[in-house]
Amino acid sequence: MVLRSSSTTPRGVLVAGICLSFLASLAKASPESVIAEMEKIQGESGLRSAQLGLCLIPLEGEPDDAFGYQVERGLVPASMMKVITTATALEIAGPDYRFTTAIEISGEVDEAGTLNGHLIIRGGGDPTLAESQIASTFAKWQSSLAEAGVNKLNGSVVGDASIFDNQMLSDTWQWNDMGNYYASGANGLSIHRNLFYCTFRTSSPGARADLIGTDPKLPGIKFFNEMRVGRSGSGDQGYIYGVPYGKVYYLRGTVPADGRSFTIKGALPDPAFFAARAFTKHLSENGFEVTGDPTTIRLLRDAGESVGARQIIHTQTSTTLGSLIKETNHESNNLQAECIHRLIGLEQRDQSSISSSSSATEDYWKSKGIDMTGFYMADGCGLWAVAIQHHHPAATGRDSLPHGPIRKC
Repeated sequence: MVLRSSSTTPRGVLVAGICLSFLASLAKASPESVIAEMEKIQGESGLRSAQLGLCLIPLEGEPDDAFGYQVERGLVPASMMKVITTATALEIAGPDYRFTTAIEISGEVDEAGTLNGHLIIRGGGDPTLAESQIASTFAKWQSSLAEAGVNKLNGSVVGDASIFDNQMLSDTWQWNDMGNYYASGANGLSIHRNLFYCTFRTSSPGARADLIGTDPKLPGIKFFNEMRVGRSGSGDQGYIYGVPYGKVYYLRGTVPADGRSFTIKGALPDPAFFAARAFTKHLSENGFEVTGDPTTIRLLRDAGESVGARQIIHTQTSTTLGSLIKETNHESNNLQAECIHRLIGLEQRDQSSISSSSSATEDYWKSKGIDMTGFYMADGCGLWAVAIQHHHPAATGRDSLPHGPIRKC
């Protein structure tokens, strides 16, 4: 069942408050009584302008026994899109699939242990890489260099996110979502959940909330702080405005006057570059000299350069896809859903773009005999919902579709 408000509920929140008691009453209900209850709900003052619909399939019945309410109305699924994404990936890649990250070297290692070339962190699309234990992850990577006989790098640490294309965000995502942690998008070399923490000093309501700093630090990024202090108990109403690969962030909204400081989370503008820079810093602070500046495959290609032939010296894998999917759906994790979405395109089309992954999803279920009429997939996590609900016919429903109360699904 999908219940959604397109005009009375802000920011694509599912209208779910009525679900528990309503679903509990369905076990012994007739189709007519279910529809009557839906019509009653639709008539409530807070939901009159909402779009409601459901499809019910008896667990012990046949597919033809399914029935629903306004089943042909196009509804924006919001985060329920994750169910489509994860189910498709589970079918295509299997529950035991694991994302793999590799540490590679290019060039030659001389007798003194100096690598005259580059050290490459080749991302495999793992959304959980160093999500919390970044220092221990870096320590393992440095140990792999020692095992390969390398004690100095006469070159650069290079972040390679090229398993995915360079478009991290869907074209349909909203400006006030971009820059915030839940809209970090898919990167082939995601790290530390692609987020940073932004802490403000709070005082009296209405005053400016001074920016204390970010963790981790983001050198080269300019922050324009317009954040204010909200009333006590007002919660996190702060937003970070920025774009992938950008150098400027705007901080707007309010943070509550509930203490001396308050922290919100933002999206790293370039996770692959952050990984290269952070690992360079780790090496330099742990007795391993690096002569070159950190960079990425994207930047090198833009400059017409390449790293040459590579040799793998270390690999590490994620947990199983089955485990990731469980967490993705239970926690409604957008980053994981986006990376899993790109996996579909890679497996089916050998392409990792949003469009190829979405079309591969649709084609897969068509091949299973599923009618995909009205299906529209602009991303893997459903964050696109609010942005296009009034603009795309598949998101709002077409006037020619019948809207009768009881129809076969």
